[in-house]
Amino acid sequence: MNFFTLAVKNLQRRRGRTGLTVLGVAIAIAVLFILVSFNSCYEKHLNKELNNLGMHILAVPKGCPYEAASLIMQGGVFPKYLSNKDLNAVKKIDGIEIASPMLLHQFIGPDGKPHVAYGINVNEMKRLKPWWKVEGRFFSQTEDNAKVLGKDIAQREKLKVGDILPFGPDKLPFKIVGVLEKTDTQDDEFHFLPLEVVQKIFGKPDQITAIAIRVKDISKIPEVTRQLEKIPDIQAVTITQIMGTIMNLVGSARALLVSVVIIAIIISAVGIINTLLMSVNERTREFGVMKALGAKGADIGKLVLIETLFITISGGIIGLLLSLFGASLIEVLIKGVIPYSPAARLISPEPRLIGFCLLFSIVVGFVCGIYPVVKSSSLTPMEAIRSGLE
Repeated sequence: MNFFTLAVKNLQRRRGRTGLTVLGVAIAIAVLFILVSFNSCYEKHLNKELNNLGMHILAVPKGCPYEAASLIMQGGVFPKYLSNKDLNAVKKIDGIEIASPMLLHQFIGPDGKPHVAYGINVNEMKRLKPWWKVEGRFFSQTEDNAKVLGKDIAQREKLKVGDILPFGPDKLPFKIVGVLEKTDTQDDEFHFLPLEVVQKIFGKPDQITAIAIRVKDISKIPEVTRQLEKIPDIQAVTITQIMGTIMNLVGSARALLVSVVIIAIIISAVGIINTLLMSVNERTREFGVMKALGAKGADIGKLVLIETLFITISGGIIGLLLSLFGASLIEVLIKGVIPYSPAARLISPEPRLIGFCLLFSIVVGFVCGIYPVVKSSSLTPMEAIRSGLE
């Protein structure tokens, strides 16, 4: 007896019901894969991105919440600013190796979408981020009409070294002297210019969004932080605090996703059990005839179990395909609801994650098939035939 062929034919007899059950499993597995992949990739890429910031402390205007500090790194712009006076006070603190000012300002690019100008001290930033490599060259701090683009912007806008790009409220011509090599961080999305140029163009003289600080000895970070917070206008945020705050906020989004996964799995399990029990009840007489012709209870149970596994494995494969093909859209939605998103992909088709989700769908099939299998295999031939005639 070819149990697989028989199971497929039995499921095809109720295509609508089978299709809906498979779809329910597919949705559950798709959501599960998204959650597992998100959990696996988010913290790994967040750690990498924070390490690539090249700083230990971020000095922000007093009153900024910790999540605001994380948004600064992502290109967020806030109405409060520090000043050169604050910068000079920071540089006087013992134990600080680098204190590099930055000014971030949003503007509408040639494509009509918001872009972020990132005013920096290029020499200090290269010390903070020695891994930066550029196609072309970096601008000097005294150049007035030169910029370096992040890789993603350059690729998206089809810009290259030597191109002239209108910039700022007055659409002044700026030459692209360099394109930053791919970093897989938010740096890929910025327009980098000399700090003084950004201050001048956007009318923010003597204003600074934040100060990136690297200490000489990381064991002195708490002491340096205390000294920083003695400056009236400054609030110091360490990388550890930033990451802790981000992970707490992301935890809320993760809890919501876990709840959705649990609900989806429960609904799918109920649908599978309901489909199988209805199938068993409808085929009671058929099972009785099979037993009368010599089939054993184990054969009937095996048939029902194969049907169950066919539904769950098919649903698992379809769910994985849906999540992989829709990964880009799903990432946009996820990044829209979490406070800080690494630039790297958060949903990736890692073989171990795909294997885990397929294995999970098989386990669900076994668990959901236990009761229908027991019920169908325990029927005696006469009971089954009599029940089917009633």
